[in-house]
Amino acid sequence: MTNNNLHFSERKNYDSDFCGSIPLNFINLIQGHGVLLVLEPASYTIVQASENASAILGSAAAALVQQPLQNYIGEKQLQTLSSELGRKDTGSNIPLTLQWQASGGSNVLSATLHNRELYLLLELEPARQTSGSAFVSTYQAISYTISSLKEATNLDEVSRVAVTELKKLSGFDRVMVYQFDDNWNGTVIAEAQEESMGESYLGLRFPASDVPKQARDLYFKTPFRIIPDIAAPTAKLYPVINPITSSLTDISDCTLRAVPLVHIEYLQNMGVMASMSTPIIVNNKLWGLISCHHRKAMPVGFELRTSFEIVSGIIASQISNREKEDSFQYRSMLHEIELKLMEQVYTSKNLSDGLLENPAYLLELLGVNGLALVFNNEYLTAGEVPDVRMIRNLVKWLSRYSKDKIFTTDSLPAFFEEATQYRDTASGLIALQITGGKHYLLGFRPEVSKSVNWGGNPNEAIKFEANSKKYHPRNSFNLWREQVEFTSHPWRQEVVEVAQHVRTAMLEKLLKEEEIY
Repeated sequence: MTNNNLHFSERKNYDSDFCGSIPLNFINLIQGHGVLLVLEPASYTIVQASENASAILGSAAAALVQQPLQNYIGEKQLQTLSSELGRKDTGSNIPLTLQWQASGGSNVLSATLHNRELYLLLELEPARQTSGSAFVSTYQAISYTISSLKEATNLDEVSRVAVTELKKLSGFDRVMVYQFDDNWNGTVIAEAQEESMGESYLGLRFPASDVPKQARDLYFKTPFRIIPDIAAPTAKLYPVINPITSSLTDISDCTLRAVPLVHIEYLQNMGVMASMSTPIIVNNKLWGLISCHHRKAMPVGFELRTSFEIVSGIIASQISNREKEDSFQYRSMLHEIELKLMEQVYTSKNLSDGLLENPAYLLELLGVNGLALVFNNEYLTAGEVPDVRMIRNLVKWLSRYSKDKIFTTDSLPAFFEEATQYRDTASGLIALQITGGKHYLLGFRPEVSKSVNWGGNPNEAIKFEANSKKYHPRNSFNLWREQVEFTSHPWRQEVVEVAQHVRTAMLEKLLKEEEIY
């Protein structure tokens, strides 16, 4: 374990535009544990096939191309497949079981069909036979997990139950719940792992470049990402160019989509041979992942994939419900304070008295330690604020660079260097523009210094070779500690909304006083 300290005065962005620009949907390679067929939608004629088809289907890719799918699955199964396509608007990812007939014999396959605008994608994997007792055991385990999740009282408990039960159910060496922050860095908030996995990742933060934008976007298309064996050979599509579109085939919907070499190297550096991740999507936003690692190759059947998908949905529901409840309670508390402030504003002689005669209301409403009202060449303050010179310069900076009626930042020194001298009073700022770009109500928050524990140095998440476009992920995930400075508590959306109410009240008060003009 290594400890490193870094003090910085601005919010760093560890997302990677370079990694995020890699076209993962047109990677044109699939993992070798299944076969991908591209079909013409009207006739179900095979126009492309992955080159590993002979190993799984008993027919070479070149022999399959231009053949009707019906030749291999029969009319009745083709009708079933077509009916399944008509139900895809339900979002179902339940595969069908197909009997594939070839000259070398028959195979039982799990088939998943995806509808693209001009073609169809058919993923085929050898069906994993599940006995009745195994199904009952899985059903009982997932039922117990769901019951335990519903009884959990907070996010920590929900996450802990999820990783503990999913590890038992799946057999993965490590199962984690990984939560994204506003900058797409991810923190491991729950973990269950074998002791032999070595260092724990619990509580560590990983830079956004570990799950770049392209990969994050694809989680909305596929309910899980499975890599059963990073050492297994990949397979190209034959022919390389899709004859229907005269371009590469978009395989973003496919579970079989191959893995970029940089991610394989990343897993190798972790000592992992297989992985699986399931998105946790809350209110149509990627909140986090259930991430799993295994030291050996590990196939993952449909039943297990579905179990993870169900648990992910329960976690998302629990998070959403708790966020709504917390927001409701917080809004209710703010509303009570807002009513007292509005009465004070509307019954006062003038705006400044209405806001600052009893500043406790406004201080509590905005959650700030200091206030400054800059209006009609006056600087009226309450609580802990910077000196007038700094406030005057800050207003000039706001009028020049911010067009927002409500401006917020939890790291003012990152934008306004002079604020570094006032870290104890002005590391966070909320600025309500009143009129003309020169009149403001300013709220200040002090610095909240904290340590962030990273899984490896985030500044070395991607390493380019000298004089080359080739790059590699970091090879160390040891604790790397960063000291965050010049940063306040973040601004909740509820506070920004109530600040808009305050701004409206200020304008109405000024109109009544006829001071706007």
